[in-house]
Amino acid sequence: MAFIYETHLHTAQGSACGKAPGRDYIAKYKDLGYAGIMVTDHFFHGNCLPDRSLPWQEWVNAYCRGYEDALEEGEKQGLQVFFGLEERFEWDEWLIYGLDKQYLLAHPDMRKWSRGDYLRHVREAGGCVIQCHPFRQAAYMGSGGISLCQGVDGVEVCNAGNKPEWDALAARYAGTLGPVFRSAGSDIHWPDHRLGENVFGVVFDHRLGSVQDYVQAVLQNAPHGLHIPAGRDRPCEAAPRDFGRSVTVYGRQGERTGLGLADVLR
Repeated sequence: MAFIYETHLHTAQGSACGKAPGRDYIAKYKDLGYAGIMVTDHFFHGNCLPDRSLPWQEWVNAYCRGYEDALEEGEKQGLQVFFGLEERFEWDEWLIYGLDKQYLLAHPDMRKWSRGDYLRHVREAGGCVIQCHPFRQAAYMGSGGISLCQGVDGVEVCNAGNKPEWDALAARYAGTLGPVFRSAGSDIHWPDHRLGENVFGVVFDHRLGSVQDYVQAVLQNAPHGLHIPAGRDRPCEAAPRDFGRSVTVYGRQGERTGLGLADVLR
């Protein structure tokens, strides 16, 4: 039996780009036969909804409402709901799993964390980090470059909001990092945002007991499948000579390196 989990979802309570409250997703994913969803609203330096000038406790309480709303409805309808977040640095965005509201409340300093700080603290807390849509070139990102971090625990190689060629680059990049976890997510912002085969996810042969089970699967690169259109995770055969944007590569500890596109997509 297949157990499908949505790994990348935004609500109107936590993300400024979200257009539906958390509870509105539950019926959709139940109807699609998913086992659960992971709410990953944009965090403090991303496109979050709560006012950043709020005191930290108030900000965290507001930020978590989308997840809590989905969790309450999920418990009523029998759909698992797990907590995650999506944080942004320069041009890279990370999906982080394994933290919870109490952790956020206890760490107001995370507003100032660097990539290296996140890698260290998240792992100390028993969590994991996945770089999402690493080669996206969307209009909202402006004319900025591409930032890659070789210290993450996994790569989102299929994102329903991406062009297939961006995902092909992500799959090739994941292959250069060794045996890292490969994920897929819908990056959904309201229930009808993704339809049909454009609703992605990660597939296991067993039900996850908690988000920590997902974290362990990521850290151990456990066997799993991707709920995607056939061939969507196929890596590109040749690295582009000119990507059209600057590429900055960060190392295993989050430090800036002198590597370029040709080095990482070898």
